[in-house]
Amino acid sequence: MMIISTIDSSSIDPLLHPIINRVLAEDLSALPDGISAIDGEDIFVNRVRAKARNIADSMAELHREYIDIHLTLSGTETIGFAVDPEDLGSLGLLPFKNDCVLQTNVPNEQFVTLEKGQYCVFYPLEWHRPMIRKEGIDDGVNKVVIKVRASIL
Repeated sequence: MMIISTIDSSSIDPLLHPIINRVLAEDLSALPDGISAIDGEDIFVNRVRAKARNIADSMAELHREYIDIHLTLSGTETIGFAVDPEDLGSLGLLPFKNDCVLQTNVPNEQFVTLEKGQYCVFYPLEWHRPMIRKEGIDDGVNKVVIKVRASIL
């Protein structure tokens, strides 16, 4: 159930709106790159300032416990995604590390491009491939990934 929205219209999601607003209340420009706790291991952010990659140089990811909210602060980022969530039974043999498993190919992958103030929400078991460079655009991406333990919602 991937969601695409903007921070201006995040209020229509009663579960994630308070979490997004809580993160936006932080001085995001002052956060160092990498992980910063908001509410222990239940809510944290991964601050990313980097160049997007070619699709051939990227991997799709999937999480078991966490919801990912990819929020673009500036620049342009294309994210690949699969509409159909993965079946948990088929994941039993995959090597999850830090709630993440990576894969090169995802069946029926589609793409969405995010610009400043836009975000995508990926729920557990939804494949997504962040930080893809859109053809003809080579800007850096300035973003946060808000990680929310799904069981707290």
